[in-house]
Amino acid sequence: MRKIALCMELSDYYEHGIARGIVRYAKSKPDWRLYGYGWMFRSLTDLDSWDGDGIIARVEDAEAAERLSAIGLPVVDVAGAYARPGFRSVTNDDFLTGYKAALHLLGCGFWRFAFLGVTGTLWSDERREGFVKCLDQRGRSVGSAGGPPAFERPLAWWEGRQGKGPAADPDDRGNPGELGAFLSGLETPVALFACNDTTGLRATELAGRLGLAIPDSLAILGVDDEDILCELASPSLSSIMLDCEAIGYRAARVLDAVLEGGGVPEGSRIAVPPRDVAERESTRIYACEDGLVARAVTFIRAHAYEGIDVADVLALVSASRRSLETRFRREMGRSLHEEIVRAKIIRAKRLLGDTDYTIERVAEESGFGALGRFHEAFKRAEGLSPGEWRRERK
Repeated sequence: MRKIALCMELSDYYEHGIARGIVRYAKSKPDWRLYGYGWMFRSLTDLDSWDGDGIIARVEDAEAAERLSAIGLPVVDVAGAYARPGFRSVTNDDFLTGYKAALHLLGCGFWRFAFLGVTGTLWSDERREGFVKCLDQRGRSVGSAGGPPAFERPLAWWEGRQGKGPAADPDDRGNPGELGAFLSGLETPVALFACNDTTGLRATELAGRLGLAIPDSLAILGVDDEDILCELASPSLSSIMLDCEAIGYRAARVLDAVLEGGGVPEGSRIAVPPRDVAERESTRIYACEDGLVARAVTFIRAHAYEGIDVADVLALVSASRRSLETRFRREMGRSLHEEIVRAKIIRAKRLLGDTDYTIERVAEESGFGALGRFHEAFKRAEGLSPGEWRRERK
């Protein structure tokens, strides 16, 4: 039998997704036995003396890496926080995550950007690099360092303060005043990319205390899509979804190949692309100097799935159709109707990728109504039918 250790606490959304992928792979391997922490796994009380075959771990720092390395078993890291020679790693594509964040915030009409991260972690560094790269390519980089203003703190500080108020430390050892000064000092309106949901929620909480209107003055985008926490935030937090289950499944497959005598070489890294943005209130805005266009775009993106049409948009703004269409096309490069269809397609793609809804239900939930109209619009936009698009991504 193969004895496989899962070295993670299963304490957050990321680890839950990783574990689902590992368990799904393990069920296809009758000779695998999983060991871990908690009642749901075979007990792993003393890893140092454990008589096993391989380890899948969330390696966050040098101390953890040294301990795992000393055991002498193959290790597959799923954190991407700390590089260790000899370990294989299967992680999220963090550079692409940052790149996607910039694309989403650019699509919200912003021209000022900032970054909120943690120091000493590769995934935060790479997310910032991807963010800056995308902005650079579009001529939107700002700040003296060739990128957007950034505020970064050690991971232990962010995680240790999760759920606490910005002024929870009376002696200010966590320097919440510095984060407040950073947010207050940003020229608004500005879009903030937070390297994960924890940092994004901290910024959202503190912005409310500082009187910064979200998303009008400060739009915030996080990463991980911890859906309950993101929905409970006020306003709710937009977040980039990670394919955690795919990371766990591929990590198990890599370890299996190594145990069979093949697989990827030591030190190799496999990066799994992130999924789409789960848009919520914190980025549900279009920022531009033309107030009528901004109102129209914001309304369309918030309500397209309800089956609205151009007449509903005109009822919201005080302008003739000809005037608004002219101004809208000048700003957006497309018509009001095209923007409505585009917003419906975005919602349809999320439902196709993240749910098992029938195509008929996806059409209805996206605001298309008639199935034939949905097929026609989707194929025109994506080059594939909804069913074909879904099958390619499973």
